[in-house]
Amino acid sequence: MQRHVRRTESIYYAAQMLFWLSVSLPLALAVLFIQSRGLDLLQIGLLLGVYAATVVLLEVPSGGLADAIGRKRVTLLAYVFLLASSFVFLFAFSFPAFLAFYVLNGIGRAFASGALQAWFIDCLQAADPKIDIQPPLARAGTFELLALTAGTLLGSYLPTLFGYLPEDGTAVLTPLAVPIVFSLFVKIALLVFVALFVEDNRVTDSTDTGVRRLAAVARSAFQLSRRNPTLRLLFGATLASGFGLAGIETFWQPRFEALLGGSEGNTIIFGVITAGSFLIGALGNMTSVPLGRLFGKRYGLLSAAFQGLQGVSLVLLAFQESTLPAAALFWLVYLTMAVKGSPSMTLFNLEVPSAQRASMLSVASLISYAGFFVGSVTLGDVAERAGISAAWLRAGGVTVVSLLLYLRVDARARLQTPASRPR
Repeated sequence: MQRHVRRTESIYYAAQMLFWLSVSLPLALAVLFIQSRGLDLLQIGLLLGVYAATVVLLEVPSGGLADAIGRKRVTLLAYVFLLASSFVFLFAFSFPAFLAFYVLNGIGRAFASGALQAWFIDCLQAADPKIDIQPPLARAGTFELLALTAGTLLGSYLPTLFGYLPEDGTAVLTPLAVPIVFSLFVKIALLVFVALFVEDNRVTDSTDTGVRRLAAVARSAFQLSRRNPTLRLLFGATLASGFGLAGIETFWQPRFEALLGGSEGNTIIFGVITAGSFLIGALGNMTSVPLGRLFGKRYGLLSAAFQGLQGVSLVLLAFQESTLPAAALFWLVYLTMAVKGSPSMTLFNLEVPSAQRASMLSVASLISYAGFFVGSVTLGDVAERAGISAAWLRAGGVTVVSLLLYLRVDARARLQTPASRPR
């Protein structure tokens, strides 16, 4: 039993590291790459909007498809779309070509959302029905953040090794294109790895029958969300978290640029701050396990504490006028998000039956994207009119208030018996 659990964890962690390494390799220079191919910031903003809309539209259907025809099938399909998107990205020189990249990438990310994690949790619970899934989820988050850190730093460094290539924007293979090429090879390795090592033994429908069942699966997921009070509370907290995340991720770069007096000559500082946020997130994931024990596995209470601390960190960040304390608080925001990540996901999975896990994970992802979208729009307006500090104050306030939702989850959990939870 323990050997099976360890093997399952090893496969999942390796797959997640390859996935996030492939995502992060071109991440730090993607906008510069697109600009070098002739697009302006307005066009790039439109493309990102199309990407977000694609993910939102396909989140729940893709999760339902994974529940219907199998987690491995949908995961492999997702990786095929992501691989195709990278090829399009490498050869894109026009707005329509980049539009095709973002649509394919959005489809791939939506299909990848939750399917492999659902397989992972199902395997763990099949091996040991009484297993505490919080520690393995925390370890997975740690490996993912380490991969993001390595990919971001490596992707930023690779162009310096290929300075002899043609000038960016003049050829397919240029210095800024090199991280995309490396990402392509990692995605191929990921596709082969999952095809060989992930075993999905769940009884599933044929693809044709699964597609026909898709509407019923998605409808069932929304019905479960509506009738389960704990899930409604968790989704409310997820919405608030997405709102707060939009505030920090949308505005931190222009805010730090202002604190530094410009970005020229300071790009390494932005790289250190970004890499630091991933590393501090990995630390948060590792810390969440002993903290879970310290809180007596009251994951609702633990999530509430760090949801509140995240909001307070955002509020304090809004008042900073120098780089060092601002960076420290910026990292504290990411630390608190990481600490509460696996406890809140544990609470969520305890409420979801195995047969609906992938579709319900997609519902959660959809709600997080919705919170991020609302935060981007409303806080963007606040930042434009009253400044970034005012936007962060509002984001922090919403996050602090949402800790009450986790406290309600904790109160409900103490009234429930383990036998009353779905499997």
